[in-house]
Amino acid sequence: MYSIVFTKNQIITLFIFSFCLTLFIALNPTHPEQFSQKINIFFSKSTVQNSLDKTSNLGTNLNGIADWSTELPFLDAFKSSRPWITQCVSGETGCSGSWDTEEYDKLDLDEQGWVKSLPAPEAPPEYTRVATLLFTGMKNYPAGKYVVLYDGKGTIEYKFDATKDEVASRPGRDVINVTPSGASIYLIITATDPNNTGNYIRNIRVVQAKYEYTYESELFNPEFINKIKKFKAIRFMDWMETNHSKQREWANRPKVDDASYAYGKGVPVEIMVKLANRIGADPWFNMPHQATDDYITNFAQIVKDTLDPNLRVYVELSNEVWNWQFQQANYALAQGQARWGKDKGDAYMQWYGMRTAQMSDIWKNVFGSDSNQVVSVMATHTVWLGLENAALDCPLWVAEGNAPCYQHSIDAFAIAGYFNGSLNAEENESTIESWLNEPDGGVSKAFKQIKSGGLLPTEEDYESLSDIDQIFNYHHKVADKRKLQLVVYEGGQHLVKSDNQKLTEFFIELNRHPEMYKIYTQLLNEWKNHGGGLFMHFSDIKKPSKWGSWGALEHVYQKSSPKYDALIDFIDQNS
Repeated sequence: MYSIVFTKNQIITLFIFSFCLTLFIALNPTHPEQFSQKINIFFSKSTVQNSLDKTSNLGTNLNGIADWSTELPFLDAFKSSRPWITQCVSGETGCSGSWDTEEYDKLDLDEQGWVKSLPAPEAPPEYTRVATLLFTGMKNYPAGKYVVLYDGKGTIEYKFDATKDEVASRPGRDVINVTPSGASIYLIITATDPNNTGNYIRNIRVVQAKYEYTYESELFNPEFINKIKKFKAIRFMDWMETNHSKQREWANRPKVDDASYAYGKGVPVEIMVKLANRIGADPWFNMPHQATDDYITNFAQIVKDTLDPNLRVYVELSNEVWNWQFQQANYALAQGQARWGKDKGDAYMQWYGMRTAQMSDIWKNVFGSDSNQVVSVMATHTVWLGLENAALDCPLWVAEGNAPCYQHSIDAFAIAGYFNGSLNAEENESTIESWLNEPDGGVSKAFKQIKSGGLLPTEEDYESLSDIDQIFNYHHKVADKRKLQLVVYEGGQHLVKSDNQKLTEFFIELNRHPEMYKIYTQLLNEWKNHGGGLFMHFSDIKKPSKWGSWGALEHVYQKSSPKYDALIDFIDQNS
């Protein structure tokens, strides 16, 4: 565990606090347990802060689990498969011949998500078979021989990138030859439990043949491990399907034996802890915004029981509850106004602060004497200066007789660390498009704008690197005032233009340009020079598209990129 080392000021504070405590207990002998709890919180927070203040570490967010995700974290590719597609064969009774009959709600599924039965052609449902996709849109995943292992009786067919080796296959173990084309592995269950004995096809695993006997013990793709192993922390926000999460009760949590982790619940805590332990990185978990106290308690207990005790665990309530694109913002507003009144416009942030405080208290209580292993995080909308006070101080909850939210064992204050130079602004489209006609395709002007601004008619505050001092300084003062460590929950470039194909392609090329290495290095060094703590890049591995170029790498088999190289070099130089 961590050794306790106090600064001179902390020693003086401890002495004063101890004297006051002794005096108070002497005068109020019936309530010493209340102050015992406060002592534990004080010592825990001092130890956590003392440990956090030492280095500017670099971590990464992970990309979400999906059949099109190029992160490919699992050796068993079926864990990233698409939810079942209901289909029928053209010519069958009532079959429209559509790709998807959209009858997912009519599926006969077991608790893990396996299809227990299929309707007969004459039955009311249109579908008579189910299908799923793996490696969708990818040309750079491994080719060659795969095995499809499964329990039960029935028939599975394969199309697109996969063809079945009939000679080598046997019941329960199909052998398929795979040639990546960008189309996907198309897997169709055409019959299941033919004898109606309950022995339906289940526990499907799709594994490269060379990993057939190791995928259960190794679990993770070695290439994935190799790409993320140097990061000091990994944020599981997207692995947990945090945005719009419907998770509430512990009984309905994601489970290890779920058919796929891409069905809306996310990755089980047991798997995430195994990854953190495997690479020796601090995990950062995002508790669902609707999670009950029981859910939070049980989650924390599993982490306490299974996480390497030499690792910290960062815990945050949901993600960006101020972002109205996400259901959690609307939920927080409804909960806050139900508690404190419809006229309280910042009730969503105050509820977020309250619930974060309650979550923190639960985690610290579960870890008990090891509570210094838990780093409780409270975040804010970075460029809405002043909004953070509603969450940190939560006066409406304080009026009910509680301490300010940040005093409930909160250790870290989190902001975003993005830049885009205002290249995203709709008002700037025509100007940027004119740059594309220049000899270098507009690259030099784009990077000049990202660095210092001044080239566009409309420029937002805090969008260029020249603004980074102001935003870091402001939030450092906020954190220092409350004795919190300042961290970045997401950061990096933020170039995206989903409705303009020309600019989308331009932004993708900017992300690939060698100059991006220098930009990232400057950003990270600015953060370090301001005494920043953990910086979590967004994100690790993701294919660029009109929705953004978020990945440091575009696919897990890519060896390097300017962004990725800058991140790894920063880690190497600051370890």
